[in-house]
Amino acid sequence: MPLISIVTPVFNPPLSALRSCINSVLSQTYQDWEWCVVDDCSTDPKVLKLLRKAAQKNKRIRLVERKVNGGIVAASQDGLDISTGEFIALLDHDDELHIHALKEVALRINGEPEVDYLYSDEDKVDADGNHFEVFRKPDFDPIRLLGQNYCCHLSVFRSALLDKIGGFRSGFEGSQDFDLILRATEQARTIVHIPKVLYHWRVVPGSAAATVDAKPYALESALRAVNEHVNRIGIQAEVTQTETGYLAVLPKVASQKKVSIIIPTRGDKKRVWGVHTCLVANAVESILAVTSYQNYEIVVVQDFVNGNPTNHVEFPLDQKIRIIPYDAPFNFSDKCNTGVKGSDGDIVVLLNDDVQIVDPHWLDTLVAFLEFPDIAMVGPLLLLEDGRIQSAGHTNIPTPHNLGSGESSKSGGLFGQFSISRRVTGVTAACAAIPRSIYEELGGFSVDFPACFNDLDFGYKILESGKHIVWTPMTKLYHFESLTRDPTVQPHEMQMLERRWKRMFGKDQYTRQSA
Repeated sequence: MPLISIVTPVFNPPLSALRSCINSVLSQTYQDWEWCVVDDCSTDPKVLKLLRKAAQKNKRIRLVERKVNGGIVAASQDGLDISTGEFIALLDHDDELHIHALKEVALRINGEPEVDYLYSDEDKVDADGNHFEVFRKPDFDPIRLLGQNYCCHLSVFRSALLDKIGGFRSGFEGSQDFDLILRATEQARTIVHIPKVLYHWRVVPGSAAATVDAKPYALESALRAVNEHVNRIGIQAEVTQTETGYLAVLPKVASQKKVSIIIPTRGDKKRVWGVHTCLVANAVESILAVTSYQNYEIVVVQDFVNGNPTNHVEFPLDQKIRIIPYDAPFNFSDKCNTGVKGSDGDIVVLLNDDVQIVDPHWLDTLVAFLEFPDIAMVGPLLLLEDGRIQSAGHTNIPTPHNLGSGESSKSGGLFGQFSISRRVTGVTAACAAIPRSIYEELGGFSVDFPACFNDLDFGYKILESGKHIVWTPMTKLYHFESLTRDPTVQPHEMQMLERRWKRMFGKDQYTRQSA
């Protein structure tokens, strides 16, 4: 029965919201709590009157009345300083806790003896008490956390950890919780996600709950917090703000490792943007014309019969290009493996022939993300011919499929999921960067999947090996999906996938969406 100290800085909240906040604490089904409330010189005398009344009625409410307004960091730290609990829960002055919030936290604490940080799902509540925008969060994802403080509500910390890292820091107003969470997760022994809505974030005019850019100064604080975080964990990176108000972190690569771009092809011609086009020639030409990264080779695995290509393709005269003949029945997986065996790069990029490169830094970005620890595969945002999303990574809910397929590429997605680099359960092999050592260690692509699901199968092998897959919107390319083959899934391929991986269906620790 751990004592949980709730810390709440207060400054001029709407009285109705403050009453709801107070009632949500007093209604907790878990009783071993104290509430450390710090009034930061509210100018509305009714606020302090309401707080004093609540503290007089319940001795577990410990009220501090600051004599000078110090701001949210100073007031929050005052709350930490008077707390006596083994764990600290953060609650804003106009928000509410679910009635079982502290009970659920205590249950998880008891089940995880080394837990140092916990966070829960959340929703929003309007002035009329209507709940909306349920955010069913992923399990802990340090890549997503770099771009979005998705953990924030409800956050609970072991007090000994907060003592160790020094509590709140001045200079991070507006993102003081983000800075605290980043520093805490760096040193936490165990991080627990509670997949239940335990926190109700109130939407009032001007609040961060209303819009992501409601407080511009908070974004500046977030930039500093993330910059300092990546430096502390030993990653040199560029941290920028996205157009949608989130953050983008791109590691800096000390030296250009050699990249082998593997393109399986039959040499087919199709219409692209109304023009009759040899797809693989178009893909290769776009790589050579656009790519800023210099240390790469292009390995084209092309269909041959009796020593001759099935389709004549005129490739540019460039020493970066090598052609490997493939004289066997169609098997995309085997073609990929053949290309990898015939290449010598430190990093393998599997690339469909029906793609077009439009970002000069596409290869720099994919290679950079492999600098993060335990990342075994990286994929970009893929666009259809009309500019809509073709793939923003894979999800298993309810069954395996591409995220965002057919949606506008201008959309940030639900809770920013199309705007933030993050872990996913898989990315499509239309464009996927993989360290050669990982590709070889996991046995490459399974030839049991000659057309479909080979990338899913490989992604699941990565996850079961304890490594991770990242999707990033920081680079994008066009994928003229399935122009080179019949996209129909064969029954035996689905049966094979289910036999191997049905335990993964319906589960996705990184993409838990809600209406």
